[in-house]
Amino acid sequence: MFFRIVDDDRFRLYCFLLCVFSVLSVACLLSWLSLTPKNPRFQISDTRVLAFDSNNNQSAYRTDKYLMFNLKILNPNKRMGIFYSGITLNLYEPGCCIIGTNSTPAFYQGYKNTTSLDILIHPAQEGSKAQTNGGNINYIVGVQTYVRFRIMKWKTKLHQIDHKSILHVEAEHESGEAQAPAPAGVEIKASSDNLTF
Repeated sequence: MFFRIVDDDRFRLYCFLLCVFSVLSVACLLSWLSLTPKNPRFQISDTRVLAFDSNNNQSAYRTDKYLMFNLKILNPNKRMGIFYSGITLNLYEPGCCIIGTNSTPAFYQGYKNTTSLDILIHPAQEGSKAQTNGGNINYIVGVQTYVRFRIMKWKTKLHQIDHKSILHVEAEHESGEAQAPAPAGVEIKASSDNLTF
C-alpha cells in the first residue's frame, strides 16, 4: 500500500512537470513567432517624367529629363519599428548597367506605418538601350537598403534588403509633343504601372 502511494505521487509530479514544460514550450514558440521581424514592403505607386530648363531660358533651349518616383514603404510588423540606413533607388537598362541613382537620408519608421518618399533620378541619355515600344520604356528599378529592427528597446543586427523589378513607363504624349519646349519643372509625360517589391 505504501509503495502504491509513492508511485501515485511520482506519477502526479511527472504529469505536473510535463504540463509545465508543455505550456512553457508553447509560450516560447508563440513569443518567437510574434517577435520574428518581417521585411518592409516597397511599392512604386507613381512615376512622372519631368523636364527642366538647363539653360536658364536662353534662346538655345535644352531640357533635362528626370524621373520622379513615388516610393511607398510599408512596415507590416506589430510593435516593431525599423531603422533604415537610407534608401538607394537604382535605375537599370534591361541587361545593362545602372543609368541613374539617388539616395535618401537615414530615417526611422514606426510599426504598422506607411512612409511615402519622392525620389528624383536623372537617367543617363548616352548609349541608352532601354526597350521601347511606341514611346513606352521598360526599365529595371532596384531598391537597396540596410535595416535594423527595434523590438522594445533592443535593436537587431543589420539586415540587407535588395529588390529589383521591371518598371513599364507609358508615354502620355506623342514623341513630337514630348520634345516641345516646356517651362522648367513642368510635367510633360507620366504614368506607369504600380510596382510592388
